[in-house]
Amino acid sequence: MELGRITIRLAPVPDFAKDEYSPSQIEFYAKITDLIYRALNLDSVSDFLKELVVTLNIGKDIEVRIMRLPSYRSRILGIDKKGRILDEQLHGRSWNNRPLIDVFPDRLFPDKLSAPLLSIGLRGFILNSYVRAIIHEILHKSGLDDEMRVREMAEHYYKDFRRKQIQVFDDELKPLIREWKQFRGRNASIL
Repeated sequence: MELGRITIRLAPVPDFAKDEYSPSQIEFYAKITDLIYRALNLDSVSDFLKELVVTLNIGKDIEVRIMRLPSYRSRILGIDKKGRILDEQLHGRSWNNRPLIDVFPDRLFPDKLSAPLLSIGLRGFILNSYVRAIIHEILHKSGLDDEMRVREMAEHYYKDFRRKQIQVFDDELKPLIREWKQFRGRNASIL
């Protein structure tokens, strides 16, 4: 049996964005999702996802679509003083009738006039939110339906990713982190 591939693509900013978000929030989400898309296409993540496809024996291609704006369900429920996520609602959706996974950014703005609440940094945001969500949804695509089992296995594979790829990932991510810091510095007055 031929194994499938995981393809990651970036969705366009939806037409309704200007009606529901301020221009600075649209710019923020566009920039952060662009960097996340690029981070998820780094060799360390791609290699891990290929390995996961082999481990789970997935025989079909799966497309992961990085959505530009949050779902109404997207949120981090708690962060401790050290910036670690205490509890979160994973923000992915696995389509039943299509080989497609959507992953949404966290809702980082409480309202249209507020500044973003991104206290864990870009690296933690990518690892804790996106890599975990993709692993979780790929497990659903592999045929697992028991949500508790999927969460348990997602945590196992996430720890496996960190054990095998974290140093390479950190090295590959450095240019994107610098770019993010420059963007935040240039836009400090509106973000």
